[in-house]
Amino acid sequence: MTSAALQQVLSATGYMADGEAAPGVLLGDEARFSRRGRSFTPDAMWRGQSSLTVYFKFASSLPADEELAAWRQEIWNEGFAPLLWVVSPDRIDLYNGFGRPRPDADPAKNRLATFQTIASGLEELDALAGRFAMETGQFWTKTKQVDRKTAVDQQLLSDLAVLERDLVSANLARGEAQALIGRAIFTQYLLDRDIITAERMNSLCGMTRLSAALRDRQATSQLFQWLSKTFNGDMFPPSSAAPPAPEHLSRVANFLDAVDPVSGQTTFFPYQFNVIPVELISSIYEQFAHSGAAPIAGRARSTEATRAGVYYTRLPVVALILDEVMDCLDGEQTVLDLTCGSGVFLVEAFRRLVHLQSLKTPLTRKGIRKTLYTQVYGVDISEAAIRVAAFSLYLAALELDPDPQPPEGLTFEPLIGRTLFVGDARTIEQTGAGTEHLIEDDGLKSFDVIVGNPPWSFKGKAGTADRRKGGQTLPAQPRGVGLDFLMRAAEFANPQTRFGMVLSATPFFSASKTGASAARHVVRALGPVTLVNLSNLRSWLFEGAAMPAMVLFARHRPQPTETLTIVQVPWSPAGPRSHTFDIAPSDIVRLSLDDWEARPTRLKTAAFGRRRDLRLVDDLTERHQPLGERLRDLETVLGDGLILGKAENRNRDAAYLTALDYLQKDDLQPFAVPDYLPSFGLTAAQWPRDRALYKAPLLLVKEFLPGEPRPLTAVSDRDLVFAEAFFGAPFPASHREAAHILAGILSSALAAWFFLMTAGEFGLYKRRLFRQDVALLPTPDLNLIAGSDAGRKIYALEQQFRTRALNAEDWIALDEAVFDLYGLDSDDRIVVRDGLLKAEWQWSAGLSDSMISADPREDVAAYAQTFSAVLDRLLSARRQRSIRAEVFDLRGTDAMRIVRFVLEDGAKSPEVEIVSPDGSLAAVFGRLEDRMKVPLASALTGQRELRVHGRNEVVIIKPAARRHWLKSVALEDADAVIAESFAGRRH
Repeated sequence: MTSAALQQVLSATGYMADGEAAPGVLLGDEARFSRRGRSFTPDAMWRGQSSLTVYFKFASSLPADEELAAWRQEIWNEGFAPLLWVVSPDRIDLYNGFGRPRPDADPAKNRLATFQTIASGLEELDALAGRFAMETGQFWTKTKQVDRKTAVDQQLLSDLAVLERDLVSANLARGEAQALIGRAIFTQYLLDRDIITAERMNSLCGMTRLSAALRDRQATSQLFQWLSKTFNGDMFPPSSAAPPAPEHLSRVANFLDAVDPVSGQTTFFPYQFNVIPVELISSIYEQFAHSGAAPIAGRARSTEATRAGVYYTRLPVVALILDEVMDCLDGEQTVLDLTCGSGVFLVEAFRRLVHLQSLKTPLTRKGIRKTLYTQVYGVDISEAAIRVAAFSLYLAALELDPDPQPPEGLTFEPLIGRTLFVGDARTIEQTGAGTEHLIEDDGLKSFDVIVGNPPWSFKGKAGTADRRKGGQTLPAQPRGVGLDFLMRAAEFANPQTRFGMVLSATPFFSASKTGASAARHVVRALGPVTLVNLSNLRSWLFEGAAMPAMVLFARHRPQPTETLTIVQVPWSPAGPRSHTFDIAPSDIVRLSLDDWEARPTRLKTAAFGRRRDLRLVDDLTERHQPLGERLRDLETVLGDGLILGKAENRNRDAAYLTALDYLQKDDLQPFAVPDYLPSFGLTAAQWPRDRALYKAPLLLVKEFLPGEPRPLTAVSDRDLVFAEAFFGAPFPASHREAAHILAGILSSALAAWFFLMTAGEFGLYKRRLFRQDVALLPTPDLNLIAGSDAGRKIYALEQQFRTRALNAEDWIALDEAVFDLYGLDSDDRIVVRDGLLKAEWQWSAGLSDSMISADPREDVAAYAQTFSAVLDRLLSARRQRSIRAEVFDLRGTDAMRIVRFVLEDGAKSPEVEIVSPDGSLAAVFGRLEDRMKVPLASALTGQRELRVHGRNEVVIIKPAARRHWLKSVALEDADAVIAESFAGRRH
């Protein structure tokens, strides 16, 4: 039973609709029984993607600060709830669930806001933290206090790093320090959960607390020996039977007792290991091991793990993969992770298998252990990681056990050597344990689900030798070994095996033939395949990775094997602070494998663009030859600049360049080569290039983009040497004007858009162009452009720009002239201009701008005008009907934007009307639902974008972020509405 006051608040903020719980919301006993804690029991809860949770608690009077602090500490230790709502009859208090607990005045310091239970207060609350604000991520744009950086996993990681540093400083080897910390954490977990009771602890070592046992070396030895025996040696290697020195044990004891290592004073210990989820413990330890690995000399932020291309897998990625590959399973399947690390995938897969089985029969210890011993398999080259994986799985089994008490409750069969294996994944079946458990009569054991995050990196010549030694049949990759691991995993598959693997995105979008060939080989071998591009999240999801990330799913959903599904996950301000990401229908596209093979850049266009982008790229490439071919027609080429190299590598003659001016990376300005440059002055270089490459007129293009998406270009009218930061093409003297016109084209919005859609790295993770990217630009005939009106206009502008700084109007004039040269219509110009805007999202300022709430009177009105123009062209053929748009003038703080398009009798120009809604966003939804007979609030969950067709009308509802309301998006939406109308679809 949920109180009437709480129901009123939940209804006003979208968590209840028509008296029922909204999708993702649990009420009353369902909410209370959904979590296990010490004292806090919610009266309602909402759970979104990646387990992000909001808790609601009703109190007839304001709780005491001590009770609130206890609730908050418990929620913080759970690790997934950014918000706690405490609802009383006349007010609602919002508390930060990610704020580290404080010993004093915790509620006051973590209270975010207070709202009165009156209409205006509820509207403000809805705008800040209502369901739509949480679903769309708008909440995270409105408050800076709630941040994953202060959540339990990040705080514990930070505290463990300090602890490790102190142990290493006290002459304990780093590996031993990490092992000791891991044992202490996992043992404390058993104690806090009463899996080992105080009485049992006392009987084992004469102490009732772990910290006390650690201060007594004999007690520590007795405790560790018992744990090692109980867990069959999987927890500790035989060499660790003797505990470390007393000073090392004492430092860990001080951590558990919250004794400040400097002052010696007792502080506040915020951690509750009976609340912290098992999967969080495992992931914390894996992240801790990665971040604390020995650094590589001379390489910033590099460790042995990162050099191997191994990156910590955050739980949202684990959830994304398992949500997909385990959908609609019955719990009887087997799971394999060939690079399992500390078991983050295996622990969560095990929990899900047990849950699926519980839907059919009640949980029993026998059934849980059977799943543990026979269905979850992992391999890793690190023995320490495998031990953590084993113990994490033991803990998960104990947590799921209906009665996890000694003595029989703690006795497990060994996992290491039976389902968990230490060794090289490429040859694991050749080990003794692998031969016994991974080889069956008909070959390698096959698995139903294969998951993991294999190494990405390429290790130079040594890596190449290893790959050849492995005997893989995969086409060679230019960088990385992830695809090799994937195809190795496929040897353990059957025709129905589902795959979910984290890989480098580079081979899939690579401009190199070898990389793209390897990627296509994998996709065809495992099809049908879905690719989820995570490159937009690289700043936080795989921080420090040298490559962008991609998730490959195979055989997990029915679709034609010759069709590839691509999901482009957008950046959002919520991501870095909530560790979540959202996917809308418009972020999903499909591509035929034959089309991808015929045009390798098409995958990039499909991921970063939409249908209109694909059509325009096709049109331009069909009408114009690529720049590389145009240059060959002039008997020239786009070449790489001089590589000076280190002194010891300058072994090629460059004396013929000594007297030439030398253009270095920071010398060029838009369209302008400095009049005065230093002479090259050297007689040798690593790669000096041919003298003919430096002959004027010389077109120059900078490799890295200069803080904006327009390439930096210029034409030099004198011979000069240019450094490797540039590409250059010497033009015949007879085509000097063509060179200057081409500089204008390459600096235009059209070029920036085209490179975003096709370039191998730009947009993925580096703001750079490869020479082959530039050479693919569709280019008009260089023999003719100087004689065209548009060409002469571009030339005149370029000549002006050589002597002065450009302003916004100058760039617009250049873009329009280039559009004229290419013959773009009004719709194509919208696509390209918005492409330039999206290219600006590769820089932080543009990225933030994309997520600002769209202004109904400007952004949404422009969207409506563009949408209406497309439909008007269709209607104007008969001149019997017209289109009118109603833009709802919602508040800037509202999470959604709404436009209604109405078909009216009579031929007239499209109209866009700004209408002022009566009441809150929820009230607007209510009226639309009543008129259109569609449960809009419920339908928006998971979709986040809706087109709802009624009689002679269509209503479009989307999140408020500007990226959803671009003019180019209006073109796509109008195309979709027309197609749906002809197909008779109703949403």
